[in-house]
Amino acid sequence: MSSGARAAEMLGMMIGDLHPGEGRIYVQTKGLGGAKEACPASPEAFAWLTLYLGELAQDGHRPASDEPVWWTLRGPTRPLTYTALRAVLSRINARIGANITLHDLRHTLCLRLIEDPAITLVDAQQVMRHRRITTTSTYLRPRIDEVIAKVHEHYTRPKPPPQPLTGWTYDPDDLADVFGNR
Repeated sequence: MSSGARAAEMLGMMIGDLHPGEGRIYVQTKGLGGAKEACPASPEAFAWLTLYLGELAQDGHRPASDEPVWWTLRGPTRPLTYTALRAVLSRINARIGANITLHDLRHTLCLRLIEDPAITLVDAQQVMRHRRITTTSTYLRPRIDEVIAKVHEHYTRPKPPPQPLTGWTYDPDDLADVFGNR
């Protein structure tokens, strides 16, 4: 969830696409003609990936750098497909009584990023790899109480007193042109 990657992007990752020292992964995004794009990933994501890859190694499977990250754990070991991933999520949903989709995880990240005052809307757009800022802006959920408080603060904020102009004077001819001869 920390990368904002789409399911197809995650499933297309190879071991060589993981760069924990840089805090990023590389995914093949839609519309880039096969180019891979860097995505941020949290330290916790890399910790979980380490545990997962350790489990694979205990089962005798150590994928090479040009092999997929995600593999089936049941039955014969083979690359995880979108259908198999949905089946895993369906089993989890049944067990916990939820209805979470793969895309819900991506939406959750975007909402969390936008709620963080230290992250701009453009930052969130970059993480989500949205082509247009208007797509990212649909995640904005202003809370009316917060909006009212901010506007109230704007109206009640003390205004600085006007400062006299120093260091320059008006040309009397200019004043006469603007105001006439008084």
